[in-house]
Amino acid sequence: MDGDKAKVARALRIIGEHRNQYSLQLFASTVESGDSSGAFTVAEAYRRLQIGDPNMRDESVISYYQTLCANAPPGSKASYAEALRTIATARDSTLLRAHLDDPNAPIVIEKGSEDQPVGLDNIGNTCYLNSLLQYYYTVKPVRDVVMNFQEYRMELNTENMLKKRVGGRAVSRGEIIKAQKCKFCPEKIWQ
Repeated sequence: MDGDKAKVARALRIIGEHRNQYSLQLFASTVESGDSSGAFTVAEAYRRLQIGDPNMRDESVISYYQTLCANAPPGSKASYAEALRTIATARDSTLLRAHLDDPNAPIVIEKGSEDQPVGLDNIGNTCYLNSLLQYYYTVKPVRDVVMNFQEYRMELNTENMLKKRVGGRAVSRGEIIKAQKCKFCPEKIWQ
């Protein structure tokens, strides 16, 4: 029966997307979860993910979602996923939908333009992070590691994986691969 429910939900979602009917897509989510009380309005979805700015970029929405899901119990994770699905549907965001389908999929960040530059979205305390990054740039050994990252990159072997920790927590291979995919244009980053 669960397989049939998933197929029906997928069909409803496709029809809703084709017709651009948010209510049908939301109903598809309700069918999929089997819980009509779990359906969110768009405003409720933003509140559930603790997002104050509904114009926040998709990458930042994913960051909020991932942070909340990190150590959340299964029921909360399902609720966060439903909130993200509601936002994805309302925005018609392929990036958010892709993240729901495959949480380990790489996030492709849009390139900036003169009218919309790429930078940090302020999520309450990123101004402090900006000042730290500027300070760290003045420390030559740190700057050299960042600017020549390929030379300092950790090799992904079993021995290194066992040693790698953040706080006291072991870090997964996927987390390291994701972190090492950081791409930037060094000649423009520190202007």
